[in-house]
Amino acid sequence: MAIKTLLAVHSADEPIDNIKPTIQWASDIGAHLDLVVFGVMKSIPTATYGGLPDYYLADIHDQAVRDANKRAVEVEALVSKAQLSASILVECVDRGMITRVMSRHALYCDLTVFPHGRIPEHEYVTEAFNGIIFQSGQPVLVLGAGDKPVKPFKRIVMAWNSEPEAARAIHRSLPILAEAEEVHVVLVDPDGSGSGANPGDDMATFLSRHDLKVTVDQIPSAGREVADVLLQSAMDKDADIIVMGAYGHTRFREWLLGGTTRDLLSRTKLPVLLAH
Repeated sequence: MAIKTLLAVHSADEPIDNIKPTIQWASDIGAHLDLVVFGVMKSIPTATYGGLPDYYLADIHDQAVRDANKRAVEVEALVSKAQLSASILVECVDRGMITRVMSRHALYCDLTVFPHGRIPEHEYVTEAFNGIIFQSGQPVLVLGAGDKPVKPFKRIVMAWNSEPEAARAIHRSLPILAEAEEVHVVLVDPDGSGSGANPGDDMATFLSRHDLKVTVDQIPSAGREVADVLLQSAMDKDADIIVMGAYGHTRFREWLLGGTTRDLLSRTKLPVLLAH
């Protein structure tokens, strides 16, 4: 099934250039782009509420609305220039509502696209990412270094550990793999539990039925972090994209203490497709 609708979420306080690669890719593949420009009302310590006049809180809200609407006009000019089918929506929210609001928009799209390097660097964008991954169940594509328009993916590295998150990521990646020439199912330190006698063969069989040329690579970590092993494997294979399940641990542990997902997103130069 081809991708027909992309979602992009764009914070009014990030560089407008971040949205250009997504606009270009949507145009290239003939997909409709739902583009949400959002402003965030600045947090105020609860203890100060009683001493603030009502007009001060209203001014904070109005400023967020003005910033988001101004950026939406700029984005609309980019969309018009690209002659793209798109819907530009404006949301102004309290910070605590970012995850819920963005996950709602993702329910009606095939794939959400984020620029490279903004996760986990940009707090608001990261919260939007978390909401879409956790609450919508929809896949996310994080672009590679330079945020260049996505080319057809020819060489694919898929991280596989026999867990539901990894399986969902692989299933959700199929619509963008129509031109794939090589698929490498990569297992790091496989233990064989729940995977049969030859870990990875079950997933390779499934993928081969989609007319994909699949190789199973079982790689020992030798004490290295899993993210480093995956990145090195992708580099060795001159891969175009990494497909992986997001967050093998709880969200709290991943984002506060690190983890494979966070480490890989922080270090990769390649596009990464994730699902949870």
